[in-house]
Amino acid sequence: MNTSSLNGASSRNRPAFIKKGEGVVVVVPMKPLHLAKSRLSKLLDPGRRAALTIGMFTRVVTAALESSMAEIWVVGGDDEVRGRARQLGARWIEDAGKGLNEAVTAAMDAAAAAGLPSMYLPADLPFLRSTDFAALLTASENGTKLALAPAQRDGGTNAMLVPSRSAFRPVLGRDSFRLHKDLALRLGMRYAVCESPGFALDLDTPADLKLCMERESGFLESLIGIHGQPSGSVSGTAQQ
Repeated sequence: MNTSSLNGASSRNRPAFIKKGEGVVVVVPMKPLHLAKSRLSKLLDPGRRAALTIGMFTRVVTAALESSMAEIWVVGGDDEVRGRARQLGARWIEDAGKGLNEAVTAAMDAAAAAGLPSMYLPADLPFLRSTDFAALLTASENGTKLALAPAQRDGGTNAMLVPSRSAFRPVLGRDSFRLHKDLALRLGMRYAVCESPGFALDLDTPADLKLCMERESGFLESLIGIHGQPSGSVSGTAQQ
């Protein structure tokens, strides 16, 4: 069974599925699909937004599973997210409903209790590849140094790898890349910046969607097709 809760995880009470001291835990937070990608609501109806979200999630988790990471933990979402996580071979963990930073922190704490570094990874990086994970791992000196991957716009953080014995925890949100660098400096932590291309573009806005469609022919059809729904005339609408 790969459904778990991280509430109260500690060195004495860590989830049984963690193997102490082996690899990196990738933490992928998710919203319920009906809440996802609301900034695309003028271009995509709720069903297509959900399809796009689960399609990107599938790409991200598949790339993570093809890398050398130890575990993929999907935190939150809904029944469909849970089912897809299980289908792909990832762990699904219940979200306590306290917010994004709290959910990611709880997962990182559980990984640290097992002596494992952890990696925050958003599920909306449609061009992520296993080579991007290798680049982040190299930048982190095999998980011993903090590594941060910036978003190409908005000052966000599109991945971070945190050593296991570290007080560093996420401050995700507006301008988070600067905030994470500032926090590392306050904690006296060395850090590296990883600009591997798969981490750069996260899809949130109509402008992001247009970039994705310009970069990959049939982008929407491919992502929505994974979910088994037709794309209709969305492609033409997004390019207007």
